Amino acid sequence: MESPRRILIIKLGSIGDVVHTLPALADLKQAFPDAEIDWLVESKARVILTGNPWLHDVVEIDTHKWRCSWSLQTLAEMRGVAGKLRSRCYDVALDFQGLWKSAFLGKVSGARKLIGFDSTTLKEPGCRMFYDEQIKPAPAVCHVIDIYKELLRSLEVTLGPHRFHLPVPSEDEQTISRQLSSRQIDDFVVLNPGGGWDTKNWAPENYALLHDKLRQETGLPSVLTWGPGEEPLVDKVLRACVEEPPVTFPTSLYQLIALLRRAKLFVGGDTGPLHLAAACGTPIVGIFGPTDPLRNGPFSSEDIVVSHQVPCGPCYKRTCPIYNKECLRLVQVDEVFEAVLRRLNVKGQKISHPLTTTPKQVG
Repeated sequence: MESPRRILIIKLGSIGDVVHTLPALADLKQAFPDAEIDWLVESKARVILTGNPWLHDVVEIDTHKWRCSWSLQTLAEMRGVAGKLRSRCYDVALDFQGLWKSAFLGKVSGARKLIGFDSTTLKEPGCRMFYDEQIKPAPAVCHVIDIYKELLRSLEVTLGPHRFHLPVPSEDEQTISRQLSSRQIDDFVVLNPGGGWDTKNWAPENYALLHDKLRQETGLPSVLTWGPGEEPLVDKVLRACVEEPPVTFPTSLYQLIALLRRAKLFVGGDTGPLHLAAACGTPIVGIFGPTDPLRNGPFSSEDIVVSHQVPCGPCYKRTCPIYNKECLRLVQVDEVFEAVLRRLNVKGQKISHPLTTTPKQVG
């Protein structure tokens, strides 16, 4: 087809979703360097795209606020977004989200061609009625990043290695340097007990036991990270520790990225920080329950995921009243600790010098 001059990416959120779509953006820009590429995104995930040189513009929306507060102002905001999108006269819009709302917004944009997935991939398959073209991913494609890239096939885009652009302002880098320096921390492991959904959360007491084993057998300190509303999980981890507790300090998203880039290892579940760690090239041990690690896990073959198959999974459910999170209850602290040692390439000895493991290269 003729090279598009203006392209709209529709991927609204969450943080992990946006991170997983960045390699598709990189391939688009590589294929069409002169095209103006815009991205339609929810306000909560907008910061991931700030300053991205591959983008011409970021169109920010807040559908949660729209749903919760219908008013004349809400209608005016919706009309304003629709008008801005239509004024851009997009040649093509790509709906990576695959929901009714994202497909509808793609149609509202007035793009000459709206491309989305076919019913086998969509969470809300009825939304395909808005698409001008539907793409069915190849059967061998299983990771979500590669699935998203399949949407580019209709544009004859050559797919390249995964590339991410996650710039961090210098003041945020300096903040992390000061936080670590004031605690005399050099080598460290990031523990992230939260996961957005309760069903993704390994017990906080297990993170405390893992931290204690790290301190006792390797000497590595832990830095505990969390997101909005996850403070109770952090408190439970801290209260359950026998050894000196993990280091804790609040971080912005930029500061979290800076912290992850310095970490020797990230341990956590299927959540935004894990996907950011993967994009940063940080070694990972993932703890997976209701979601499929082949689809949603870290994409490096060097990373390790600890999970157990259960008859009811992967279910992708946010609550588990019947089985009480059996998939995660089966994950033992000792097997996660063994995975940590393997990923760090150490055998349990105390560490008094920088580790020799090299983070994987991304892109």
